[in-house]
Amino acid sequence: MLSTNGYQNFLSQAADCQAAFPGLHLQIDVEVPALSGTIALQDEQGNTLDTYQISIQASSDFPMSFPLVFETAGQIPRNYDWHVYETDGHCCLKTLPEEIIACRKGMTLRSFVQDEVLPYFFSQTFRRINGYFLQERAHSNRGWLEYFQEVFRTANDQLIVQGLTLLARGQRPSRTEDCFCGSGQKFRKCHRNSLDELSLLQPEEIRQILSRLRPG
Repeated sequence: MLSTNGYQNFLSQAADCQAAFPGLHLQIDVEVPALSGTIALQDEQGNTLDTYQISIQASSDFPMSFPLVFETAGQIPRNYDWHVYETDGHCCLKTLPEEIIACRKGMTLRSFVQDEVLPYFFSQTFRRINGYFLQERAHSNRGWLEYFQEVFRTANDQLIVQGLTLLARGQRPSRTEDCFCGSGQKFRKCHRNSLDELSLLQPEEIRQILSRLRPG
């Protein structure tokens, strides 16, 4: 078990994560290292709004992929409608493209809990109270497309495919060229930040994404 680099990385960062989230405790007497215990959701004044029992299991290539997160007390239904995989019960935190980019930007175990795990459970609490998610991604390919709509700041799917195709081909306008979207603005003032964000994806990964967004 401990020969796997991802597990070693997870273990080396566990103490720092526990210091920030003292309700979590390291488990090494299991097949996969994990941080398990209580995570508390707090408001800006430090008041506890809700708590969850969770287990965060190391991924074999951490931090290049998210650890698997499980809610262990049955507070969240185990189905896709609640963004929980029915197959094994782990939580669906983000779409795969978002996960890849978040990991390549640089992720620690502590930042993973802060930036990915806590927002997920805040959303779950909001739904339990209000009956709907405040901000929700659709499932599967539609959720991927919603992410790219946010990055490109458009609902024009053709424009999204055009921008992704440029990246897949290794092409990129110069900062002083007109933007590929046809807005008439210079690239640096239009979609440069969008392509900067997505340039963390490899061309082959983008080609695979395109095949899912436009099957056939």
